[in-house]
Amino acid sequence: MDSLTQIVLGAACGEAVAGRKLGNRAMLWGAIGGTIPDLDVMAEFFTDRMTAMAFHRGFMHSMLFAVIAPWILAQLTLWFYSQGVYRLRGYKLIAMLIWLIFFLGAAAGINFIPVVLNGQISWPVFIPTLMLGAWFTWRLWKDYWKRDLTVVQASYKTWVLLFFVSIVTHPLLDCFTNFGTQIWQPFSDLRVQWTTVSVVDPLYTVPFGICLFLASRFDRREKMRLYLTWAGILWSCAYLSYTYWHKQQANNLFAEHLQARDIQYNRLMTGPTILNNIVWYGLAEGDTAYYFGQAGFNDCIPGFDKISTLPKNHQLLDHIPKDDPAYRFLRWFSNGYYDVLPYGKDTLQVNDLRFGLMGDTLKDKNYIFPFLLFRNERGDWDIYQHNRSPQSPEKFKTAMGELWKQIKGLPCPETR
Repeated sequence: MDSLTQIVLGAACGEAVAGRKLGNRAMLWGAIGGTIPDLDVMAEFFTDRMTAMAFHRGFMHSMLFAVIAPWILAQLTLWFYSQGVYRLRGYKLIAMLIWLIFFLGAAAGINFIPVVLNGQISWPVFIPTLMLGAWFTWRLWKDYWKRDLTVVQASYKTWVLLFFVSIVTHPLLDCFTNFGTQIWQPFSDLRVQWTTVSVVDPLYTVPFGICLFLASRFDRREKMRLYLTWAGILWSCAYLSYTYWHKQQANNLFAEHLQARDIQYNRLMTGPTILNNIVWYGLAEGDTAYYFGQAGFNDCIPGFDKISTLPKNHQLLDHIPKDDPAYRFLRWFSNGYYDVLPYGKDTLQVNDLRFGLMGDTLKDKNYIFPFLLFRNERGDWDIYQHNRSPQSPEKFKTAMGELWKQIKGLPCPETR
């Protein structure tokens, strides 16, 4: 899931474990715990791209890490408070800057959505965000910078439990997405991917975040704080259950439409499109091609009416040894769901089809998650995540607009 969602979940876990003892500090440290597994992206600064991508959602997202790390983090946290580091002006200044940078990033992400959909800033979104930013800055100044922070009293076991719950829920939530999470590292590199929720889903995050924000406004001894925290946690569990139910519906619907078109396939998968759980895509693998379609559950008659054929073109990779590290990585990372396109001299485009297409049909090579497979300066095969879509901004905007229309639902044909 996206970082903001993991922060909200981690904060809720911290509050549930130690809110009565630590107040809002429990949310803060839970949010930190919920963020720690994603620090594995820093591997990009120390190793090659392929190794870094394999490491992401690897050991730091594993159950073993969730068991070991809390004992170390709890000891560091006890030292942090016992030495009074949290009261130093220099530390408080750095902490405030980090929180402000985080808020700016979250605000930019929120305001980016209407820009993508409509091509311009939405003032009903921008102005409240600006006001919230001013309020947030004022509260940091008043309640953090100006205030003499109270002494923190929590046992070592409390800190261990807080970090364990906030860390272990991170990879479990990631398993609900289609990226894949190696929760059994270092014993297995199996990527667990249930593919029931989008990596960014505001309907999951926003109500959860509102409950937690309201809870933070109450004294740690008031019952309403506890009720609101658990309301957010229950919303999280209920929504994830709802997405699992939606997936079963999508699986059955896609299989029915494939059968109706007499399409033979070996396996299939379904997943929600970005930012929602209403429009789902289906991907089926045949012997020589994949079959892709989309369906919206808000449509008058939900169904995978358009099914595109995507030739595998795996023969384009025949000259690359099966045990080549780059080729082996692409097969493993995509779980075998990939097709191949010519790109240039000694370069091929390998598309991870688990992420679907930008739209309900294949047009203008609108793959969401393409890789370039090429020979590097040493003559070895290497990969590069090709983030730049071949679509123009106008076509991207059109695709997002079409997705929004499908989320709202296609009307029934008029009957006479």
